Amino acid sequence: MDKKIIVITGGSSGIGLQTVRQLAAKEKNHVISFSRNEEKMRRALKETGKKDNIAYFGGDITNEDDCLKFAAYIEARHGKIDGLVNNAGILANGGIEMTDYETWKHTIEVNLNGVYLLTRTLLPLLKKARGASIVNVSSVAAFKPGRSIAYSVSKAGLDMLTGFLAGDLAAYNIRVNSVNPALVRTPLHLENKIFENETEYEELLKTSAEKYPLKRIGQPEDIANLIEFLLSGKSSWITGSIMKIDGGVTVSNDLIPPKE
Repeated sequence: MDKKIIVITGGSSGIGLQTVRQLAAKEKNHVISFSRNEEKMRRALKETGKKDNIAYFGGDITNEDDCLKFAAYIEARHGKIDGLVNNAGILANGGIEMTDYETWKHTIEVNLNGVYLLTRTLLPLLKKARGASIVNVSSVAAFKPGRSIAYSVSKAGLDMLTGFLAGDLAAYNIRVNSVNPALVRTPLHLENKIFENETEYEELLKTSAEKYPLKRIGQPEDIANLIEFLLSGKSSWITGSIMKIDGGVTVSNDLIPPKE
């Protein structure tokens, strides 16, 4: 059986790294992480260990030359892509008064334009797989505004991109879906300086858990499990779906009768 070639952007930390781990645990998969941070890639390689079915490729999803080089690399070695996980993203805090135009543009550039650019660049390789799956990592902030105007709008745009691509690419038997997590314990908030220090972040995680009906926040493996399912043949009749994975937080409200 041919190996399944799966590309994950931002596969060097958080949800992306956990997804790399889980997919690479199956020998039939060859997983390639496309990331721009060399230090995080070195750290990820240390964590996963050197394996024949994991590769790390450095590049920026918002840079067309980098995307073209990445496509050429895959074309030369594998000739196709069976799965693409658009996971790379950034987070900037604040509403319109706190968010300057450069921050706004950069967030949209990475979270939305980069997904468009890389997907379009890799499309010929996805078509060659004759049954590829694309999973976009979005957020519940797409339909329930969060702490960041730029992040929320970028993820709302990503969900529309998901829906459009699902209809546009169905003729090639390419499925496209979004996963929309709520709060998940990852390095994202600290790396983007949303919190001053780890203690402040841990306090948020602790207090936030009580707001979730399931009384806990998400873990990277929760999201990786759903991504793995959407990449697999078990989801072969699912496309264009925007899937909340949020511990029930978006349906929680004071009108639901409390349990004794």
